[in-house]
Amino acid sequence: MTRVFASRRMGWALLLGLLAFFAVQMGIVNALPAATQTTLLAEGGFYESLSVLGYLLCIAALVWTLRSAILRVWYLLLVLAVMAGRELDLDKSLFTRGLFKARQYTGDNVPLGERLIAGLILALIVTAILLMLWRHTRPFMTALLRGRAWAGAVLLGIGFTVAYKLLDGIARKLAPLGVEISADAERTAFVVEEIGELGIPVMFLAAILLWPGAPPDAAHPTNRAQRA
Repeated sequence: MTRVFASRRMGWALLLGLLAFFAVQMGIVNALPAATQTTLLAEGGFYESLSVLGYLLCIAALVWTLRSAILRVWYLLLVLAVMAGRELDLDKSLFTRGLFKARQYTGDNVPLGERLIAGLILALIVTAILLMLWRHTRPFMTALLRGRAWAGAVLLGIGFTVAYKLLDGIARKLAPLGVEISADAERTAFVVEEIGELGIPVMFLAAILLWPGAPPDAAHPTNRAQRA
């Protein structure tokens, strides 16, 4: 039992260390000249490249962890791959309007064949997300209530995702509400958003590495949530 609690403390200490690491990065980058910030945070720049690498490491770690059982959670691999693709803007560059844009399916200038292919891909992604929620929400919540560090890492990854969505174009989102923010505040939000995007795969990778071990031929990967 002592070893279990020590392991949990180490897991939570790792997460706190990662949060501090990202907070320090945000502070340092926010203090840099605007030109340097733009170079670091640009599309295809340093932080975006690290984010893509982070998702690839998540996929590799998941495959290594589950080994022969990996096909049972194919949807997790797909979700991670889609998130990596979004970092590379593949959802926009490979489609006329954008895979996740309504006009891709209703616009007149989108070829029927492309519309059908996009629809099939989107349906597969939605199926993967629903399967993920159906199979893993309950064990995730159980593990979170029991203080499992891997569940905390998943929660932090979700938190980074929500923060990224809220901060993306914050000035544009607040304008209809009659709220104006200064250029400095907008720049700070941009820095936090872009560096926070890297926090998503980092936290998911931490969750995979902190996930309790189980034999690859276990009845179902979610059973691992019940272990210490």
